[in-house]
Amino acid sequence: MKKLFSFIFIMFMISCSDIVSDYQEEEQILDYQEYIYQGWNAFETVNLNELEQDSTNAYYYELALDMFEVSVQAIDYEFSDQNLIGPHYQSYNGIGWTQLYYSSEFLDPSVHYKRDSLRQESKVYFDKSLISISNIDNLQTQNENFIITSKDRCDTYSGLSYIYYYNGLNDSSLICSEKLLNECPAYHFNHDELDFRNIHYLRGKIYLFEDNYSQACIEINQANNCQCDSGNVDIDILLDCFDQFSNGE
Repeated sequence: MKKLFSFIFIMFMISCSDIVSDYQEEEQILDYQEYIYQGWNAFETVNLNELEQDSTNAYYYELALDMFEVSVQAIDYEFSDQNLIGPHYQSYNGIGWTQLYYSSEFLDPSVHYKRDSLRQESKVYFDKSLISISNIDNLQTQNENFIITSKDRCDTYSGLSYIYYYNGLNDSSLICSEKLLNECPAYHFNHDELDFRNIHYLRGKIYLFEDNYSQACIEINQANNCQCDSGNVDIDILLDCFDQFSNGE
């Protein structure tokens, strides 16, 4: 599959080599967005389109990864000749989220190495996304076409919050999720049914694990408006609040 898209990409590069007009050059700069769009479209086929959860999930995740990886090449091609820093964070976020979700296809202990590998790679790309965002922020006057928004940063913080949690790094997860909620209190991930309530639920689980029942109560109240009294925590009510959110109530 990757060879196929690499071939398509090379043919696209050749076809664009004779473009000289200003209008055509402007169109050329936008081409990477098509790959990113197709990547998220494949990702959403699994997570938003009510696809039956079966072996075809792997196909769409692999397709999404192919598209995001080709988009990195397209960004390099389109911006290097202009001495501009391209928006690689868009591709890196796509790769990071796809690897994070794809890892959940390998929960069986016999293939845990595949799950762990995908999660490790996912963190690498989320870290690269933050570096890309920082580079563009520092040189914003160089290219006004890319305005880094809070949403861009929060998508990365969100991914890292889950990666750290899955890797047992609870303190790091709390730090990233706090940055997210401070910058995007009403956060919503556009490519799945995930928002600020899931982030509060994640934080609540960490505090619950640490026996910090008061803080866990505060977080779960933010997640589903549960009537948990953080000043006088009833453990049964607290656990029921978590069950309600987990069951979609």
